[in-house]
Amino acid sequence: MPIRPGAGNFAAMLVRRPAGRFVRRLARPIARILGVPTQAQLKATEDRAEARIHDLEDQVLQLVGCQTRLASDITTLVTRLTDLGTLHQVAPLSRWLDHVQLDDHPLISVITPTYERVGVLPRAIFSVIGQRYPHWELLVVDDGGVEDSHRVVEAFADDRIHWMRVEHAGVCAARNAGLRAARGSIVAYLDDDNVMDPGWLQAVAWAFQHRPDVDVLYGAFVIDDLLRVNGDGSGALPELFLHPWNRDALQRGNLADISAIAHRAGLPGAEFDPSLREMGDWDLLLSLTRETEPLVLPAVACYYTTTAQRRLSGGPTYAADRARVTARAESRL
Repeated sequence: MPIRPGAGNFAAMLVRRPAGRFVRRLARPIARILGVPTQAQLKATEDRAEARIHDLEDQVLQLVGCQTRLASDITTLVTRLTDLGTLHQVAPLSRWLDHVQLDDHPLISVITPTYERVGVLPRAIFSVIGQRYPHWELLVVDDGGVEDSHRVVEAFADDRIHWMRVEHAGVCAARNAGLRAARGSIVAYLDDDNVMDPGWLQAVAWAFQHRPDVDVLYGAFVIDDLLRVNGDGSGALPELFLHPWNRDALQRGNLADISAIAHRAGLPGAEFDPSLREMGDWDLLLSLTRETEPLVLPAVACYYTTTAQRRLSGGPTYAADRARVTARAESRL
C-alpha cells in the first residue's frame, strides 16, 4: 500500500518502532552468545575490582606494619643480645674483684664538676662514699653557681671530700681545675648527675696495678633511658654499654662516658678543652689515646641518668662542639 503524502512521520515511526524493538531483542541474545557484558555487569565488575584494590591496599599496609614491627623487634633483640654479651664479659670480673686483695693502694682522685644541681649532687657523693675501695679523694668543683654546694659537701663530714669554687667557665674548665688540685696517682671522673658503681674504683686500682704498661682505661656504663638521651621521648629500658676499642670508631664518635674513663695522673694529654660545653669526654679520650691504646676494662663504671635538669648532652652547642672535636681529631692523624 503506498504511503500517502503528509503521513511520513507517522509511517516512519511505525517502521522504526518494530525495527528498534527487534534490534534490541536480538542484541541481548547476541551479547550473551558473544560474551559481551551488559552495563549492569560492567558496573558490578567495576565495584568488585575497586573492593579488591582496597583489600590489596589494606594488605600492603598490614605488611608494611609487620615489616616495621619486625625490624624493631630485630633491633631490640640485637640490643639485648649485645647487652647479654657485655654482661657475660662484665659479670666474672666483677665477682672476682669482690674478693681480690690488692698489693698496693694508690690514691684515686675523683673529679666531680657541678653547677646549680644541689638536688642530685648528694646521690653522686654517696656513690663515691659507698666504694669498696676506700683510698680515694673526691674533688667537687663548683663552676660558679649560686646554689650552696659547699653546704652539701660539708654535710657529709668526710675529710676525703674536698670542695672548691671557680669562676663560671663551663664544665671542662671546672674539670681542669680539679685536675690541677688532684693529689692521686690515678684520676677518675664522675658527673654530678651520675652514680658510680660500688666496685668501680676497686677495678680501676686493680687494673693499673696489674697492667703497669697501661696509662688509660675505660669501662662499661649503663644508660637509664636511651630514648631520652636521643631526644625520642622516654620509656626505654636501661642498657649496658662496653664498646670495644677501635681507633677508627673513636675518630667517628665517642666510645665511653666521662664517668667511665680513668687514667694515670700527669699524662700529657690529660687536659680538657675549656671551649667545649659538650663532648669533653670524647675529646679527652682522643687526646689520651693518640699514641697508646686504652685498656677496655669489663667492669661497670657508672649509671648514666637522664632525668636531671640542665643536662649538657644534646644542647645548643652540640653541632659546633662536635665539629670542633672532629676537626681536632682529623688534625692528629
